[in-house]
Amino acid sequence: MEARNLTDTECTLYGTKSCALLNMRTCDECPLKGREADPKIHLDLQKFCDLQPEGTVAQLFESKTCTLCKDEPKGATSCYAVFDMAHEEPKTLAKRRFLSRKATGFMVPLQFACCAKCRRRILIEAYMPLVTTLVLTCVVLPLVMSEKLAQALRATAAWLPIALAIGAMLGGYLIGKLLSWLYRRRNDALMYTDVREHPFVLRMEEKGWRPLFNDRKAHIAFTRKPIARGLGTAPSGVYSLPAVEIEENPENSD
Repeated sequence: MEARNLTDTECTLYGTKSCALLNMRTCDECPLKGREADPKIHLDLQKFCDLQPEGTVAQLFESKTCTLCKDEPKGATSCYAVFDMAHEEPKTLAKRRFLSRKATGFMVPLQFACCAKCRRRILIEAYMPLVTTLVLTCVVLPLVMSEKLAQALRATAAWLPIALAIGAMLGGYLIGKLLSWLYRRRNDALMYTDVREHPFVLRMEEKGWRPLFNDRKAHIAFTRKPIARGLGTAPSGVYSLPAVEIEENPENSD
């Protein structure tokens, strides 16, 4: 794991579990650098720990075997499949971002330890519509552009060559979507083809977490190494913080 180089000994978080939980490589990278001491920061981080399912997100990227495999034996970890989730808590963080109504409090990358086979399956499924579209287009386009066939087609209708080219692209895409669906069905018994169906993601949703992009497609990115900084990237063992009590000041309350 990459070494941390923390030098700001005057920071209120320096040397605390809260600092370890933020998991910044240097003090200059920390989003809280330069802020005055605020005990509510510790409360926000405690809330983040409370919203973790059993085992915390660290179990996903600390695994030496693939967390997406269903069949045994599971493949060895060769990369990480990253899937972002967000939580509306704490409200204080959402207010600080100055975003629209879509502003969220916590955001965390779920980094699934992934084997080479599962990565290949995910990528094949994702790119299959593009590949079939390009292949069918590359086959049909030269035909409709050839002089003899083009003349014959234009004799029937002037727009027919263009219609055939567009039809090839559309047909290739639909064929690719069908093949992609069939490919996923075949792999369902071997792996979690949709990470949203993973048991850990379901436990996150029970805690109020939701996919950052809440649409039909799971947005997956692959990394060779786990993300090394920010909430949700710290190793296991730092997800329980000491209690912090704050005296409320009525004059400063919202």
